[in-house]
Amino acid sequence: MIKVLFVCLGNICRSPMAEFVFKQMVAERGLSEQFYIDSAATERFNEMCHAGIHHGTRDKLKAMQIPFEEHYSRQIRPRDYVYFDYIIAMDDSNIDDILEIVGPDTENKIHRLLDFTGHPRNIRDPWYTGDFDESYDDISEGCQAFLEHLLKENSDGKRG
Repeated sequence: MIKVLFVCLGNICRSPMAEFVFKQMVAERGLSEQFYIDSAATERFNEMCHAGIHHGTRDKLKAMQIPFEEHYSRQIRPRDYVYFDYIIAMDDSNIDDILEIVGPDTENKIHRLLDFTGHPRNIRDPWYTGDFDESYDDISEGCQAFLEHLLKENSDGKRG
């Protein structure tokens, strides 16, 4: 089983969007049983408030017919580094924060989502930009490239 954790600042916009987009892509290929997919935040505020998915993310997932279930923000923990095979951040700042929480990335598990594409970059936070369409487009591009990477890596026998 391949265990993937998507991470952003608050775990209410980008990382849950990535979680459910990726779950849908995996399901469409009949691979759901081969994956465990979750998401988390780098900060604790939303977890302490028991915050759910932002309405902008909910609206975009609904518009794109991406199924999702109730999700509450949680902060990444050091034990997540041990448990998950991949910790996928939305931007450079997330990576810095993840490293502060989990320690050094000795197993090369931490990556930005768009680093798997031909145009590596950060995914801008729609909490600040208000542009959930842009976030969705970037997340979809990144998830597709990440899934292709995993399928190639798995067929090469490197992980899985």
